[in-house]
Amino acid sequence: MSTLDNLLPLLEPEALVRVASPKAMTAGQELFNNRAVTDVVIDGEAVRGKVKGTHAVPHSTTLKRVVAGGGKRIKLECNCSCPTFTDGWEKICHHGVALALELRQQYLSGGDLTMTQNPWVTSVDAKSRNRYQIQQRHGLWQVSVFGSGSAVTAAKRKRKGMAAVDKLINHYLDQAVDETDDGAAMLEDVALAGMLYFAREASVSIKGIGKLIFVTEPLVLRIRAESKKSRVELHAFLEHKASERTFEVDEGRVIAGAPTWFLWPPTAEIFLVPDTPPWTLEAVAKQPRIIMDASVAAEDMDALSESLQSVGVPKRDLFELASDAREVDNFVVTIEGGASKIALTLAARYDNVTLAISGHEPESARYAATIGDESIAFYRDLEAEARARQVLYDGKLRWSDADEAFVALGDTAIEFIVAGLPLLPEAWDKKIPALPKLRSKAPKPSISVRNKGGSVLDVEALVDVEGETELISMRDLLRWLHEGRRWVELADGSVAKLDPKILEPVADAAGAMQFDKQGNAEVSTLELGTLARLLQEVPDAKVAKDVKKLMANMTGERSARAPRKAKALTAKLRDYQKSGYAWLWQLHENQMAGILADDMGLGKTVQALALLTKAKEVDGERPSLIVGPTSVLGVWRQEVKKWAPSLSVLVWHGVDRAENTRLLKKTDVVVTSYAILRRDIDDLAKIRFRYVILDEAQYIKNWTTSTAKSTKKLKAEHRLALSGTPIENHLVDLWAIYDFLAPGFLGKLSEFQKGYVKPIEDGDEKALETLRARIRPFIMRRRKEDVASELPPKTEQTIFVQFGRSQLALYNRILKAAKSEIDSRIGEVGIEKSQMTILAALTRLRQVCTDPRLLNLPEGSAVPKSAKLEAFRDLIAECVGSGRKALVFSQFVEMQKLITETLDELEIEYLWLHGGSTNRDELVQRFQQKSGPPVFLISLKAGGAGLTLTEADTVIHYDPWWNPAVEDQATDRAHRIGQDKPVMVYRLVVEHTVEQKMVELGAEKRKVAESALGRDTKVGKKLTMEDVDKLLETPVGGQAAWDEV
Repeated sequence: MSTLDNLLPLLEPEALVRVASPKAMTAGQELFNNRAVTDVVIDGEAVRGKVKGTHAVPHSTTLKRVVAGGGKRIKLECNCSCPTFTDGWEKICHHGVALALELRQQYLSGGDLTMTQNPWVTSVDAKSRNRYQIQQRHGLWQVSVFGSGSAVTAAKRKRKGMAAVDKLINHYLDQAVDETDDGAAMLEDVALAGMLYFAREASVSIKGIGKLIFVTEPLVLRIRAESKKSRVELHAFLEHKASERTFEVDEGRVIAGAPTWFLWPPTAEIFLVPDTPPWTLEAVAKQPRIIMDASVAAEDMDALSESLQSVGVPKRDLFELASDAREVDNFVVTIEGGASKIALTLAARYDNVTLAISGHEPESARYAATIGDESIAFYRDLEAEARARQVLYDGKLRWSDADEAFVALGDTAIEFIVAGLPLLPEAWDKKIPALPKLRSKAPKPSISVRNKGGSVLDVEALVDVEGETELISMRDLLRWLHEGRRWVELADGSVAKLDPKILEPVADAAGAMQFDKQGNAEVSTLELGTLARLLQEVPDAKVAKDVKKLMANMTGERSARAPRKAKALTAKLRDYQKSGYAWLWQLHENQMAGILADDMGLGKTVQALALLTKAKEVDGERPSLIVGPTSVLGVWRQEVKKWAPSLSVLVWHGVDRAENTRLLKKTDVVVTSYAILRRDIDDLAKIRFRYVILDEAQYIKNWTTSTAKSTKKLKAEHRLALSGTPIENHLVDLWAIYDFLAPGFLGKLSEFQKGYVKPIEDGDEKALETLRARIRPFIMRRRKEDVASELPPKTEQTIFVQFGRSQLALYNRILKAAKSEIDSRIGEVGIEKSQMTILAALTRLRQVCTDPRLLNLPEGSAVPKSAKLEAFRDLIAECVGSGRKALVFSQFVEMQKLITETLDELEIEYLWLHGGSTNRDELVQRFQQKSGPPVFLISLKAGGAGLTLTEADTVIHYDPWWNPAVEDQATDRAHRIGQDKPVMVYRLVVEHTVEQKMVELGAEKRKVAESALGRDTKVGKKLTMEDVDKLLETPVGGQAAWDEV
């Protein structure tokens, strides 16, 4: 027989259940149903396959038929790479079950299998087309085959297109020891047994009885012992558990083979007998009853038991000797323990002997002992003991070898007290101690929050039980929830049932807590926002008045009352500036750090000066350090002298700054730039400042730069960040600022990205709200339209410019080359490593839009006129002609030069501020004079922040920038406090080009920032391949224009 002929009988479900656990059978069936098995290969005597489970890598599984017990027993051996198999939890794992079912399915359905040896049959039809009739003749089995009506000879049996089942049956018919004249095969038992195994898919009848009925559930061999005076009679029979029937072996027909069958002629039923060797059944059929001397039986019972087990008789079903068997008089249970643990011992009482019952079935039913002068020997009622043991198992108790008792822990112990004890039969002898009192109502948990002093809040858990409040450990409460506890033991020893849903809000609030060495719960004031949000869901939370006030002030539920401003501050604060000052002072008093993120132009500087003057008044003299872009140093010096003249100020800048080193510790306000900070960090880090304030704090958004690292080396009692755009590009910008203010507040960068950035970019509203709640106490942001009602209106207009024919052709030619270059690069290294290539290509396209002369085309090339420059010429002439003053922003230095040439041609006076300008303050003062030049041309990078230019009533953005926040900052040079004229903002954009796509993507970036800071609920996405495709979208100017390239 082939490998599969030998193996397939062991792969049937009824065979698998005897070598695999129910759990493995269920899981294996599910894997099989989900088509998890692939690459099935027949390899010599084994079958291999890949089974995809819960892990990404499929498990390698092998099945093999093994002959054991000196050839008396056949078993299925499994080898698998899964942990279940290697840990030895069960004989065949669920992957092995799935492979077995897949192999059987493929074979019976005629599917193709890959083989390394021995080709196997395939078929177009799994269902038999033949009918088979069997009858017993001369000690053999005659099998006749019928096709469409008449008998089929041996030669005709082997035809093309046979079903898989018929091919297998035909294989067994070929093993005939003889053949009749009409072509019937004469088979021995072993061949017929194999044939019947596969004939279940066919039509088989037995002559004189009728069509065979294949019964799914197998038969089990049983032995019954009866005592008759001095003799013991052993009676063997077969039992069918499913139908509760028994069969006398000698009244049916045993078909011995692999597998072994039992035919019951009266009903034409045929059963498998898988657990008993065929030679045993044949012997039992010849002699189903054995009579032996009772004394011999008693002496040799253990040996006889072992012998019977070796031939397939289940241990639990071994016989009893009626003369030496006793019934259980009663069962005795003893209970110890309480709410956390129950230990129960069980014993069976036989007359005057009490025997302990463990979780392990005795190896023998026979008990023998000497009590005094009396020798006692009898057979225990193991079935009754097993039933008693099962009662305890039904009560959720489990046997413990360590305790030598049936035990239950935690909830299970309490549930046994509540529901398990009543299940114990009334007749049992029970020894039960006093058990815990059961509370009738579920406890209601809550939280108490008190100010522990400093920057820590003390948190305790409360439980209300039937009107009584009990203080418990917050750690215990969390442990209950983590363990899924349904019951809890209270301080007085009573137990009460928990409602997990009631516990969840308390557990959520615990997410903001830490535990000290004694296990007491604490909350840092940095977690105020999170705690305030979570406490809203906790019923009857008891929050101390001072804590409640602090949370309300810091989360914006109500405005903190501003302290009296310092006498040294000469500025008159607007109402919203008073609120900002009050918030800053609240941070100061509670040793907290934060971000003042008001819109540009709302007076962040004067609010910071109100804080510094008050701190000096209350706490005495100590230097504070303000770090900002070079462009704001002069502004700070002027603002200090104007609004806080009593504060000494030192601008730490310039080549001669070392001469002022001795003044660093003696000056109230030291102002320096990020560039100087990097160079002088060793000296500045030696001083402990009262405040370190970062102006335009978005400058440290790249946390890997030496600038960001330098700011974290500074020592200060307090830290503060000022930024109208704390999020310029990504949410990580916000993390970088807080990493300076309060390291660890938003976790590690990887945690922040995983917990907030990725979910928020994917539209997770819960993650967004969690972040908002967390930062709300430590960021104050007001928009001009919300608080500065006195500001004149700002009108924004995008002027769309259209290319001329030659400029359009140039753009499309460069666009086509850019698409090819970018596609090739992304194909080689992916989009993440293609950023420089993409940026360079997009810059060339933007230069075409701005002015083709920026491309530095080869000498002699025709350079098209710039449609945008022509539009600008008309716009600026109209503005100046109507008496307006304009700010013109551009990021390309070469474009700025071309704009100056245009202004010269138009004979318009102008000022120009760029990166190389050394007279910034002078230029600003000239423009701010009403008689000053009407146009101020400014490099976006050099003058986009830190300037007050309220004489301008017009802002022109010549070329759009990737980051809309930078453009907004530039616009707010004019539209800010002090502006008394309506402001008109123009943005020049070439239609249907990369510039228009940049404006659209910029709108998405605004949504990211505003959503995190609480202005909106929509969230933008990071740059994707789809964004790149959109930026390089074609055609520009229509398909015809594109085709001309």
